[in-house]
Amino acid sequence: MNISEDRISHIAHKVIDKLWRSDLVDFPDEPRSLQRVKASIADFFTATEEIDQAVRRKLASYSQAKVPGSREWEIMYRKFYDEEAAKRR
Repeated sequence: MNISEDRISHIAHKVIDKLWRSDLVDFPDEPRSLQRVKASIADFFTATEEIDQAVRRKLASYSQAKVPGSREWEIMYRKFYDEEAAKRR
């Protein structure tokens, strides 16, 4: 799933605002903090996309192909997704 720069910026601003309004942090350099949050969000979406593609390739390689959206496919997808995510931590 591609996410636009505008959407990432919107989410980052929401995160920064919530942290500040909840009095959890003070930002001595707000622009720099905002950039770091944006980078983290972008990295998260990039990683989830890579994991999704790897899992779908793995599921497609099975000789007895599962039907996407079926209960069995969903169970295997979740299992493989969790395994792939654990490898990347």
